[in-house]
Amino acid sequence: MKTAGSILRLLATAIVISFIPCPASALRPAAIGLVSALHLQEIGAGNFHVPPEKMAGLCITMVSPTYPHAAEDLQKESIVIVEANISKAGRVSPVRAISGSPLLEAEAMNAVRLWRYKPFMRDEEPVDVTTEIQVTFKPGQPGGIISHPNK
Repeated sequence: MKTAGSILRLLATAIVISFIPCPASALRPAAIGLVSALHLQEIGAGNFHVPPEKMAGLCITMVSPTYPHAAEDLQKESIVIVEANISKAGRVSPVRAISGSPLLEAEAMNAVRLWRYKPFMRDEEPVDVTTEIQVTFKPGQPGGIISHPNK
């Protein structure tokens, strides 16, 4: 049987521990941190890289690229991959091409700048992220077509 003194010591210890400052993440179960780690990689102070397949699910507005006149010789389906920063508000900027035909890079970046995303959430707060976006050019498909894949 516990004495009144030992109960008071336990209570005092519990009160002191509850006032020790610690990050909110320390209070969450480890499994929650592990799940978000699968989708988020810190690449610098406050910058996070999110896999393309995760960000594709958050895209709410897409604009199709225009096949440039200079690339009419290609006339085949082509892919340009761009790296983009997506703000907390879901806006895309800056953008840089990382692979694909140099003739198509500018149009791919112009189209992606018009895309909009739902904010990526970390610890219930929106964060700025970086991701790769695959832009597909199809001959005969008009550019500037707006679609809403996940609205």
